[in-house]
Formats: sequence, structure tokens, C-alpha cells
Amino acid sequence: MDVISTGLGVLIAVVLLIVLGVVFFLSRMFRKVEQGKALIVSKVRRVDVTFTGAVVLPVLHKAETMDISVKTIEISRTGREGLICQDNIRADIRITFFVRVNKTTEDVIKVAQAIGTTRASSETTLQELFSAKFSEALKTVGKQLDFV
Repeated sequence: MDVISTGLGVLIAVVLLIVLGVVFFLSRMFRKVEQGKALIVSKVRRVDVTFTGAVVLPVLHKAETMDISVKTIEISRTGREGLICQDNIRADIRITFFVRVNKTTEDVIKVAQAIGTTRASSETTLQELFSAKFSEALKTVGKQLDFV
């Protein structure tokens, strides 16, 4: 009976040690995500997006965080760059656009593939990307505006 109880004790100790090792390993590999950010995990065959956290295995997965919170893009058109309206009056305008990525898996993946996670998180990069489009939209709207 002594041999059986000793063997059982060793087995329980080994199983407990393995369980503790697995728990420690998973806790070290778990990446949490702050509010307003998304974790994009590129796995072997697919891309997963999570807004809370995920287990990231260093060799098999690549994890990137992307800021999906609201960012501001300010456009100022004054002086010689002012908008020319329908009645040829020049208008000085300063406008602020609020841009964000929708909190859906599909939208986060689209943005990450189109411009990358670090570029999507940088306000200066977004300013460079969108200022020309927003300026053209303002010109189009300004041409329809009539002050008289």
C-alpha cells in the first residue's frame, strides 16, 4: 500500500505541476487590450480581431494594436486658400472632422490592410491622408454656397 500511495502522490504532484505550468504559460501569453483599441492577431491561416484580449503565441502569431478611438482632422482655408463661393465671394473657413474606425471586426481588418495599424493610429498620418479629400469636398460644397 505504501508504494501505491507514494506513486499516487507523485502522480498528483506531477499533474499539479503541469497544470500550474500551463496556467503560468497562458497568463504570460495573454495580451489585454485597453478601451478604444483593437488587437489584431495574424495567425497562420486567418486574422482575428478582438477588443478585449487574446492569447498570442510568439512564434505562430503576430499581434498588433490599433487605436480605433475618435481622432480629429482640422482643415483651415483662409486668405488666398479660402473657398470661392457660387457668387465669387471668397470665404475663410476652418472646420474639424471627427474620424474613427467602427468597432466591428470587418472594418478593423479593412483599415489594417489598407493603411496599416501604426498609420491608422497616428493623427498626423490621418491628417496627411484625408486633408486633400476633405479640402476637395469643401471646395465642392463651397461652389454651391451663395452669400447674396
